[in-house]
Amino acid sequence: MEAMMSALAGLSSAHDDELIEGYQRYAALLEHLLTPAQIQQYVAMLQRDGLRIFADLSPDEIAALPSEEAVIATTIMADDATSMENRRVEALLIQRGEGQFAPKLDQRSVSSDSLR
Repeated sequence: MEAMMSALAGLSSAHDDELIEGYQRYAALLEHLLTPAQIQQYVAMLQRDGLRIFADLSPDEIAALPSEEAVIATTIMADDATSMENRRVEALLIQRGEGQFAPKLDQRSVSSDSLR
């Protein structure tokens, strides 16, 4: 869980109690949902691309992901609690003015507004 918490904390310069609790809840759900290899892959995705709200991706955007990342995305989307925490972390980051999400979809820049 340490690598996941570090990757999530790297998404923002803000580190208040509410945000840290959101990271912890999301990381705990991910630890129970994803395999250790998928956790490592997701950490790399967070570090590379920032936070993606998988439920907001179109089928074409999911299909454009590398197969390992598509499996992670669909696994997170299929679990209601984890998907909700994914959105909650996004909302907390946006509240703190740090809502940069999925900058590299389809080899082009996509703003967070276009993912909603």
